[in-house]
Amino acid sequence: MAQIAPAVAFAQAAGSDPANWGALAVELGEKLARDLPGGRLGFLYATDALADRLEDILAVVKRVSGIGDWVGSVGSGVLGEDEVFDAPALVALALDLPRETYRLVPNLTEPGETPADLEAWIAGAKPALGVVHADPRCGGLSEILGDLAETSGAFLAGGLSSGERGLAQIAGKVVDEGASGVLIGRDVRVAMGLSQGCVPLGPVHRATAAEDNVLMTIDGRPALEVFKEAAGIVRDHELRAAAAVTLVAFPTPGRDARDYLVRHLTGIDPERGLIAVGHAVEPGDRLFFVRRDAAAARRDLETMLVRAKAAVGRPKAGLYFSCLARGPNMFGPGSAERAILRDSLGNIPIAGMFCNGEISNARLYGYTGVLALFG
Repeated sequence: MAQIAPAVAFAQAAGSDPANWGALAVELGEKLARDLPGGRLGFLYATDALADRLEDILAVVKRVSGIGDWVGSVGSGVLGEDEVFDAPALVALALDLPRETYRLVPNLTEPGETPADLEAWIAGAKPALGVVHADPRCGGLSEILGDLAETSGAFLAGGLSSGERGLAQIAGKVVDEGASGVLIGRDVRVAMGLSQGCVPLGPVHRATAAEDNVLMTIDGRPALEVFKEAAGIVRDHELRAAAAVTLVAFPTPGRDARDYLVRHLTGIDPERGLIAVGHAVEPGDRLFFVRRDAAAARRDLETMLVRAKAAVGRPKAGLYFSCLARGPNMFGPGSAERAILRDSLGNIPIAGMFCNGEISNARLYGYTGVLALFG
């Protein structure tokens, strides 16, 4: 079957007073109705300033746009034409996908909750992608995502809600707790990307002596000695500064070389040559060191965007989920992270949010940028 390249529409509405949420919702809905009459699936992201009116906003956007199926979330910041924080703003991306090519995922608060009708659709559609939003307070979130990935066979990508006023999601209606989203069939042209914000430093090593989260030796040598070589440390007084930007990465078995978990150093023992990391380590585990700073993050993001663009051909639109620690904190002011996406992908519509954790391949990450690119 030939892959489907859906028509898309994008809209963004921002203001200064949260009390004007109704005008923002109407503005958003009118633009989508004008640019994509007949659109069926929409992704909607709202800044934290509008969290307590999300249900009302969704009702207005549905009515004005004519689009019935919506998924989305609240974020401390949203990303559209630019990055918006600390102000009321909405961004939306709408697709005209045929209804048989997607299904909404209702709010899942426990593993094994996939509804029977959704499982029946999965059996026939064999979805390739799931766009998922989730509540960071959900204690069993990893298990819920793992179960959904196993049941659907889809690559799950998305982000965790963020904000101080609320952590709501949208899955046909406004929900909270657990995870929700949409599954999209494999006949829709899409490519995925994960930017870790890091560049590798040297080869992959093996832990040869470790206990709990403490690395004693790496490749048979004192762990701190290997760390200092990777970080380029000459003098011990450089250790503190190096530990802030040099982290430990653990490759994901059987996955792409760019798929790895990054963990900070949590302690250094110069006398015994030990390092502690925010991750349980066992002898035999593979690991390598990475550097995370503004230059490394930019380089890694640009590399990821080139790969995703090549995979999808000519991109038409995208969804992007970035960590709260990225954006202005990592790339600088003036919507610098959004500008990198525009420079690499062209001036295509992109909608997304800044997250309290990111989802890629059904796993939870931090400090990352996750991209779903539609062709």
